[in-house]
Amino acid sequence: MTRLFLISLAAAAAAAGLWPCFLAAQSPDAPNEGVQVGDRWVFDRTDEMTGFPKDTITRIVSEVSDKEIVTNVFFRGNPTKTLMIFDRDWELIDNASAKWKPNDGEGVRLPLAIGKSWRSEYDQKITKTGANFRGSVVNKVTAQETLTTPAGTFETFKIETTIKIFSPADPSKIWEIQKVKWYAPQINFWVRDTFLSKFDKRVRESTSTELVDFSRKF
Repeated sequence: MTRLFLISLAAAAAAAGLWPCFLAAQSPDAPNEGVQVGDRWVFDRTDEMTGFPKDTITRIVSEVSDKEIVTNVFFRGNPTKTLMIFDRDWELIDNASAKWKPNDGEGVRLPLAIGKSWRSEYDQKITKTGANFRGSVVNKVTAQETLTTPAGTFETFKIETTIKIFSPADPSKIWEIQKVKWYAPQINFWVRDTFLSKFDKRVRESTSTELVDFSRKF
């Protein structure tokens, strides 16, 4: 069964009002089958604290293996690309500035369904300084929603993620991060997300990101 056929089937299911049933029947291997070198997603990010545009991010798949997905990430106006390495569940392993073991725990665990949750823990090392951190992650699918962005209209799973990060040298200092991500199976990626980080209970960053363009290789 080809990926193109799956996308057509999803569209037909949505039109017939069968979208929840179709999503519940997803194959756990869907991300592995769908990712191809050359897949591209473009996002606009907004600073929610000021309401101003923050940057435009383009992510392009450059390598795919049995275990990893490698992407090149470009920020508009910056000629330098960032190499980001994920496992096959879109969980981050290495982004050039830090490494995670086994991963950052923020990927997508198929098949998805409302109420499904998963937890993970990781060790993180900052590449430049050698500083070490530990993190715990909780993900939960809370809804199925239809979202419209500049890139189109998508049927999505809403995944809420809570992250706590601390340094073993001072466990009392905790970063608390809340994310909400909308994952669209038809494009095998997020179409929108929100990010809120706090340190010592104070908000340090609040952003939202939205898909504005994409192209897939089939």
